[in-house]
Amino acid sequence: MERAPSGLTNASAWLAIAIMIPVAIALAGTTLAIDLAYQVRAGQIMLDTHHILTTDTFTFTVAGRPWLDQQWGAQILFAVVYRIGGWFGLAAVRALLAGMMVGAVFLACRARGVSPRTAALLAVAGYLVGIQLLSQLRPQEFAFVLFALSLWLIASRHRHPAWVWLVPAITVIWANLHGSFVLASLLLIFGWLEDRSDRPELARRCLVAALVSFAVSAVNPSGVRIWTYVVDVIQHPVVRRLIGEWSPPTVRSWTGRLFFASAFAVGAFLARREGKVGWIPLIELGTFATFALLAGRGVGWWGLAAPVIIAGVMGPTEGPVGSDRSLMNTMVVVATGLVVLATVPLRTGTDPITAGPASLTFAPENIVAAAKEASPPGSRAFVSEVYSSWTEFSAPDLPVAIDPRIEIFPVSVWDDYLRVTNAGDGWSAVLDRWGVDVLILHPGESEALRAAVETDPRWRLIFDAVDGSVFERASIRS
Repeated sequence: MERAPSGLTNASAWLAIAIMIPVAIALAGTTLAIDLAYQVRAGQIMLDTHHILTTDTFTFTVAGRPWLDQQWGAQILFAVVYRIGGWFGLAAVRALLAGMMVGAVFLACRARGVSPRTAALLAVAGYLVGIQLLSQLRPQEFAFVLFALSLWLIASRHRHPAWVWLVPAITVIWANLHGSFVLASLLLIFGWLEDRSDRPELARRCLVAALVSFAVSAVNPSGVRIWTYVVDVIQHPVVRRLIGEWSPPTVRSWTGRLFFASAFAVGAFLARREGKVGWIPLIELGTFATFALLAGRGVGWWGLAAPVIIAGVMGPTEGPVGSDRSLMNTMVVVATGLVVLATVPLRTGTDPITAGPASLTFAPENIVAAAKEASPPGSRAFVSEVYSSWTEFSAPDLPVAIDPRIEIFPVSVWDDYLRVTNAGDGWSAVLDRWGVDVLILHPGESEALRAAVETDPRWRLIFDAVDGSVFERASIRS
């Protein structure tokens, strides 16, 4: 009797490899504290009070101002993980989410009919194109995973029509984690376009599911007001001026270079492909390319969606069906797993320069600790925007002027912030009006302000390091 082949199948091996590559990258790299630290603090407050935050408690410029905290669900998840596993636990979740999104894209490409190897190459390539966005731990990373899962469910609808109804359920979760939930309905509309000629019944199901997804997005603590949050963020006049991700991509950044290179590769593939490419894939590619061209943060959606669309254009690429189990597949997966395990200790412990977690950037615990020690009760701090999130987490009794929640601050507050950080006319008067006692300055973002206060007798340098400096009012200790 012939012995059955042992080991993993090609499909399982390629899936495992596709998942482990982003996991290893995420474990070996760092994530920004800018969009994470204040989220953890917000989650901790909600866990302690058992209430969702509705007003600002972090700053002195808009203290008590209504805050539509659309990302409350992600903040609670962050806080729970932090309480269980600290910053290493959050780093592990980041790696897990990266693997999940790439794994879901792999499965979506497979549902389109391409071979396991092609699916793995497409999924990993898409991840690498958007890596600077897809690998940052913040509420949007949950959204990327839900987007990828929606891609898979919709791509599988011909074999599993009922799976389409899971997308509205995903939307309910999505709408309580991140403001990009509208993309679920968009993906279903694309499914409707693809099926309306050949599979009208399934097309109607996709269209109804899209409408249901739109409706159930109101299942959140803010109800239909969640749509005002999305519009406010998009239309806020300061967002595109200050946040690089909301500006169009350029070749001066790696994200821009990778996007334009991938767009060129997609165009070359379509141009050289034999046979006619349907207009629907072109609309889908054009839509996500437009998102990326309008704002750099759209490159993340492009990196996840484009591989699945291209897989659909390629059509079935499976070879003859047969037993493809192999011990070699198992050995390759095990070797890749060992590489992943080797990356685990790279970002544990404390950063020797900043004294913050080694897994974070823009977490200057050395600077914030010096500011806390020098600040009497009731002090207010002017903090460079990139350091404000960590200050809010590490020094909760030291309110700051502004933070990464761009949309909750009036334009007048941002004008004052920029006047101070650039040492423009009247900068000192703004600090006096705000009652600021301490300055926590990033060396690059507030270079002009540092130069101004160094020669101003009203301010005293109390801490200086390569990652920033702290000044206090000279009158505090006089």
